[in-house]
Amino acid sequence: LPPEAFAEVGLDVPQGADAVSRNLYAASEAIFDGLIGRPWPLMRFTAGWLRRNVPQDRTRAAFINPDAGQFLFEGEKVTGLIDFEMSSFGDPAAELAGMRLRDTSEPLGDLSALYDHYEKVSGDRISKQVIEYHTAGFCGVNGFMLWPLAFTSTPEQDYMAYLNFAVATARWSYTAMAAQIGLQLIEPREPVAREMGFNQVGSHLVRQIGKLPAPDDQTAYSRDSAAALALYQQRWLTYGADVLDADLDDTAALIGQRPTDQDDMMEKMEAFVLKVGPEYDADLIQYFHNWLRRQDFLLTGCGIASGFVGLDLQIVPER
Repeated sequence: LPPEAFAEVGLDVPQGADAVSRNLYAASEAIFDGLIGRPWPLMRFTAGWLRRNVPQDRTRAAFINPDAGQFLFEGEKVTGLIDFEMSSFGDPAAELAGMRLRDTSEPLGDLSALYDHYEKVSGDRISKQVIEYHTAGFCGVNGFMLWPLAFTSTPEQDYMAYLNFAVATARWSYTAMAAQIGLQLIEPREPVAREMGFNQVGSHLVRQIGKLPAPDDQTAYSRDSAAALALYQQRWLTYGADVLDADLDDTAALIGQRPTDQDDMMEKMEAFVLKVGPEYDADLIQYFHNWLRRQDFLLTGCGIASGFVGLDLQIVPER
């Protein structure tokens, strides 16, 4: 359907490169602003980077679902659509970038071949840089929606699942930013154990929760979610001191001042992110990549969604 058909029933269709590319991203950032309630420089930098790097030649808006690949079909006939709450008007390339996220849980084959096919049937030119931009963008949408839940969770939420998704999608967003600007990321060293005392408490709690009776699937799910929370707390008790020291050291190297603790680090880093310009993009992408890799490490084995730990998106070759 042409965008004009939507405009006829009162829906705003974005005009111009910035509005077309950032329509969903800007709306998600606004939701994040209303929910986060604390300094969170990771997503402040994401928002700024997306504003500064809009592909200026992408001006055609279409109805898209960046949470791509969500359909059922028989033969060549589509029989159902799933999870269209993220549908919006935007750059069609955003749907193609979204396929990279879908591929992590439902393998889609060679995505570059898919992009080639799209170019052939549409006549549109899809560069690697555009794919990387919209990968960072849709992963950023996940971050805008998920990080506030780390601080305002409700009992029915699977906390560890959401935290795994938040960390994984943020990691992918930053690796996409790095690829878009041609930055070769350096991997930080793996955290080492610096136990804070009575580490057996965590191990015992994980075992004890695992032995609780579960007469039905819902109870089993709740029990396993609680066990994942206990394991995550144990990993923080084991590795957290080393993780925090590494984070504070990285911050001191970047801003010239070592924060006193994690909250102080977040406050100082948000002020820094909001003050500096694009000349710091490479340094900040590497900084947040380091932070996310350490968070990823802490999530090892913590729930079903920990399958995302260490998992990277399918690489997009130069196009």
